[in-house]
Amino acid sequence: MRASKWIRVRPLKVSDFTFIRRIASKQGGFTVPPLYVLWLLSRTNSRNCMIVEHVKFGPVAYLLSILVCRRRKKLLYIWQLAGSKQGARTGAIDLALLGLRTFVHRANVDQLFFTMDPESTQYRAIRRCAYALSRKGIRAKRFLPRAISRTEREFMISVR
Repeated sequence: MRASKWIRVRPLKVSDFTFIRRIASKQGGFTVPPLYVLWLLSRTNSRNCMIVEHVKFGPVAYLLSILVCRRRKKLLYIWQLAGSKQGARTGAIDLALLGLRTFVHRANVDQLFFTMDPESTQYRAIRRCAYALSRKGIRAKRFLPRAISRTEREFMISVR
């Protein structure tokens, strides 16, 4: 995908919280992030929590993720990836994933984890990006407990 002068990826800011909560409320199965959690993510994970912003339309997509460091591995858990209707038209989800890919390489992340419905459009976008990160692609781990979700599964991408 070509870079656009109309759209850019940037770190999460406090002014984005309303946008994130509005988009999350429209997504099936998403938790609307509490303001405190968004503030905490902006303070602790601002480099890997991204907003895709269009010059005319403002924020059009977002990605929330949490970097976890274990003994000899860096793991990135992708919590939410969503976009507005304008975001879908402008390819904002793909740009958020390109920003994520850049972060993964710069931070030397070893594995990415996420939970998602394998039938969702976001899953198809992540699957396309996964092959750029790993030759193995996405591996399905397991279904989530039924009390949490009936359709979501846990997935993993090994980067190295």
